[in-house]
Amino acid sequence: MHWESYNPIRMNRRNVNQNIGEKKSFLHKLFKGSFIKPLCFFLAGIVAIAVFVFVCINIGNQFKKDRSEETATSAGETTKRVENVTIADTQEETVIAEFVFPEKEIKDLDIIGGSGEIIGFSFPDQSSKKWILLKKYFEDTMTNAGYNTEFRYAEMTQADESDSGDAVSQQISDIRELADEGAKIIFVAPVDVTSSELGSLLTEVKNSGIYIIALDHLPMNTSGVNYLFGYDDYHVGEAMGKYIVDKLELDKATTEAPRTVEIFTGDITDDTLLFLYPGLMETLFPYIDSGVLLAGSGQLELEQVSIMDGSEQAAYERMNTMMDQVYRTRNLDAVICTDDVIAGGVSKAIVEAVLRGTYGGRMPVITGDGCDDDALDRILQGTQSMSILHEPKEYSYRGTELTDAIIHGGAVDVIDSEMYQNGKLVVPACELKPVVVNADNYEDLIVKRGYLQTSVLLD
Repeated sequence: MHWESYNPIRMNRRNVNQNIGEKKSFLHKLFKGSFIKPLCFFLAGIVAIAVFVFVCINIGNQFKKDRSEETATSAGETTKRVENVTIADTQEETVIAEFVFPEKEIKDLDIIGGSGEIIGFSFPDQSSKKWILLKKYFEDTMTNAGYNTEFRYAEMTQADESDSGDAVSQQISDIRELADEGAKIIFVAPVDVTSSELGSLLTEVKNSGIYIIALDHLPMNTSGVNYLFGYDDYHVGEAMGKYIVDKLELDKATTEAPRTVEIFTGDITDDTLLFLYPGLMETLFPYIDSGVLLAGSGQLELEQVSIMDGSEQAAYERMNTMMDQVYRTRNLDAVICTDDVIAGGVSKAIVEAVLRGTYGGRMPVITGDGCDDDALDRILQGTQSMSILHEPKEYSYRGTELTDAIIHGGAVDVIDSEMYQNGKLVVPACELKPVVVNADNYEDLIVKRGYLQTSVLLD
């Protein structure tokens, strides 16, 4: 460094004497003015800050008071909306439970309202995603409409499905209990639609003056049902068929370049096929008959396309065989799967064939039903094309309107009064329109409505 260039003020003898001479008393310095101005500014600043803080505190208190009064006016509505929520063990589950509440207000429904009448529900189990959501929606909507809800479960799990005897017995016991408790209406999702014991009980309960509403599936050979309500099997099958017609552009297809399809259904004993398969085949038959749609395997009869126990593994094995024996040298345009479990096995077999290099065609359109979490993942990945959402919001809204119409003697909105013959009578159907979920509407129908997050409730 060049210290020579550094020229600070040096404290020589003259400077020192001058500074000493100027050191006077405090009063002399104060009145001389060297200190009075900074002190005044300092004191004035203190006063200004104190006044500002005082004003802010008073304004804040007034705002808080006004805010509290405003909040109080809406507290009743908020409490009413959430008072029937079963609070989960964790904060995350609580938020998820609130996400799946109906979007509309109860005032938007076409109802008069109840006076505490008991409405019963007999569900197969309380662990499946569908029944968890339906309980939450029905409970919330009907409670706000003035009705009391009671839920019972036959507790049939996937592991027990092969032995439904105990589940049927439990469901019969549950329905009797609901009737004894004074339920005016009982929604029944039958464990086994062919059970004569269940059918006899339903007839007995109906004859006692209690309304029986079959949920989704129609009990056979019984007069003990007033209405069929929900996403009926025939129109679910029809929706799958229409999706295939649209995606394969069958109206433009020719016999020179026909489209190929394979069909996978549940077990042949599965009662849902009584209406679902006719709905599917009646939609596709014109194209099959004209030769523009064909099954590469030649298998179209129900006995040929049904999967033992409706298992994913059995579906995988059948599809794997087809990929090896039929589709090594040809393209597969679509695979119709009547539920998401079967679709999982089919998708796995096709993806493996692509990875092995034994199938070089396009990824086929694959249908499903139920919007299981795994199916939703496959839709995002492009290994399943669609699934049908059994929209719980619509169940609760339309179910509450149906309940209210029955209780008050109003007109019931019957969509079909001819199709559903169960061997004893034709049951009027109050149907919901199937909702197709695919990659295009996934965000609106699944993500924004919170259905993805309900999986944590199953743990």
